[in-house]
Amino acid sequence: MARKQTDPFDVDLDAEQKQDLLALLCDAVQQARDVRTASASEVEYWHRLYSQGLTRIGKQAPWADAADLTSYIGTEKVDALRARIMRTIFVEPVWSVEGWGPHAKNAPLVEEFHQWQVEQEGLQRYLGKVVHLSLIEPRGALEVYEDTAERRVRKHSRVAIQLEPQTGTPMFDDKGEPMLVQTPDGRFVEATELEPSAEVVIDTTERVRRGPAYRVIPYRDFLVLPGHAADKSEIWGYAKRFVRRVADLQERATAGTYDRAAVEALGTFGDQGSQTDLAGTAIEQAPQTDVPTAEKELWEVLLLRDLDGHGQRWYVATLSVDQRQLLRVQYDDIGQARYVLFTPFPRPDRAGEGYSFVGHKLITCIEEHTAWRNMLADRAALIVQAPIKRLEGALWDPEEQPMGPRSVIDVRDMREIEPMVMPDLSAPAIERERNILEASERVAGINDVALGVVPQESRTLGEVNLVAEQSFVRMEEVIKNLQESLEELGALRHVMWTRALAEMPEGMPIPDGVLVGVEQRGLNVDAMLGPERKMLARAMQGSYRFKPRGSVETADINRQRTDLVQFLQILPQLVQQWPAIGQLIGANPTAARAVLEQALRLFRFPDRQAILGSDAQAAMQQAMLPAPPGMAPGMGAPAMGAPMGGAAGPPMMPAPGT
Repeated sequence: MARKQTDPFDVDLDAEQKQDLLALLCDAVQQARDVRTASASEVEYWHRLYSQGLTRIGKQAPWADAADLTSYIGTEKVDALRARIMRTIFVEPVWSVEGWGPHAKNAPLVEEFHQWQVEQEGLQRYLGKVVHLSLIEPRGALEVYEDTAERRVRKHSRVAIQLEPQTGTPMFDDKGEPMLVQTPDGRFVEATELEPSAEVVIDTTERVRRGPAYRVIPYRDFLVLPGHAADKSEIWGYAKRFVRRVADLQERATAGTYDRAAVEALGTFGDQGSQTDLAGTAIEQAPQTDVPTAEKELWEVLLLRDLDGHGQRWYVATLSVDQRQLLRVQYDDIGQARYVLFTPFPRPDRAGEGYSFVGHKLITCIEEHTAWRNMLADRAALIVQAPIKRLEGALWDPEEQPMGPRSVIDVRDMREIEPMVMPDLSAPAIERERNILEASERVAGINDVALGVVPQESRTLGEVNLVAEQSFVRMEEVIKNLQESLEELGALRHVMWTRALAEMPEGMPIPDGVLVGVEQRGLNVDAMLGPERKMLARAMQGSYRFKPRGSVETADINRQRTDLVQFLQILPQLVQQWPAIGQLIGANPTAARAVLEQALRLFRFPDRQAILGSDAQAAMQQAMLPAPPGMAPGMGAPAMGAPMGGAAGPPMMPAPGT
């Protein structure tokens, strides 16, 4: 049954069923908060360590001007690992699309379309944030939702004028103004060149964004239900905490998004306490007593339940846990979880959480390094500014005769004022600090070479390469742990874009530059998209797998160039050993085109299309080539991708001795 626009509940639930569902969700949220593997204060402390915030606060400092130097190990290692991850996963294209069944031929087009939209959506920024959180917090959560934002815009437009059905003359209203053509939803219809029209200034509502949008949710505002789930199959819901102004809640209740009675039961006063950032620093808030600025803390729960007796399906519910109010329960149109979890170091006992790179792996190294840095700084301060011993009853008063350059101090005995001798322990402290840094490299698996820092020790080139290679192996495991999350993200984006294109019957125009990669694979773009080259929903339909293309090796552009050069160097030797390889490659223009395309990409040639051309140009050039022996005149060279000898494959080589 279609949902009414003014009904916040898709499922007909009586009062008792609503209370049971509300109690279930509130208890599940509270239980998930209680069984978290890390408390809010611990996560704030980990963020403070990354940002090198003050740790010797208040009475923890030995004296007023004591050093407060937080270790830089957490910042250094997190930044290095995040940069390696982003360079690895965010390549071009981000996903290699593989298709099944009759729609498999559209896989290159789907791949190029998603790569284009990845750049339009700014996905790199959100992936960088969620990867950053996953290294500091027990997990990183990325919400993917359908962005259907609409804005009122004013523009000049030439609108068609209504015509009399009988005479075909323009129609005018009582004020003598022409009557404009409008669609049933109130939108003005633009006129063609042959239609009578009028140029008007209109305010219209336009959708400024289509397709998926993203939101990164920190650990404190996101829960997995149940919180103790040890396997992904045990998860039946996700909960997100958010804050909404009372005025916005009242407006949405009037529009029918939220239940009016539940919104009124929340009251008009804000229930927000003191707010802090991720590192625990207090944030100034607006007054919580006025209706326009008062805010309410709510939870949005995405749950997989059977509420209508027809089987389990995904629902989205909004509720207030503190005041026990259920604002809405509606169907989730996507039909699958829209939260993607990133755990570079997964826990074996929790499905939705992992180990924090800062809080679990590096915490002891960071705290020990912090302590020794402060001890070294404090000792250096005592040596440079050594305290002064003054004999009791001495004439010198530091208030009347401050010590400084060119100052004169009166004493009766040279022993009345003496500097305190502080032993210099800098060398043992520096050695200990160096040992801590070496321990952090062993724990994190990131050495100086991987950090982009010149090593302090003198190493041979072989040793440096060996250590760097093993460091890459350890970081490669982190990449593998994120690949499943990237596959989920690619599949979820595909579902949302298919739905968005279904709402655009006219299709979405695609720039010619985006379709270059499709043409280079030998596909006829005009036959797939039509002469207007617009992306339609039917081109996205089918079963596809979104495989992350990046890996530790392919992310290194210098490594890719070296591999290509070595391949080209060994190719003549292969041809000399097996002449059939030369015949196969030389008779296949697609092979030469693929090698040239790879070389242009790796060596950053700016205009690849100027050299590779389009699919139509390649076909024309083939037709102009002379026909090889055995082929009919005018047939030209074999088509791109077609082997010599026609559909039967390349000609058979004679057996030895014949």
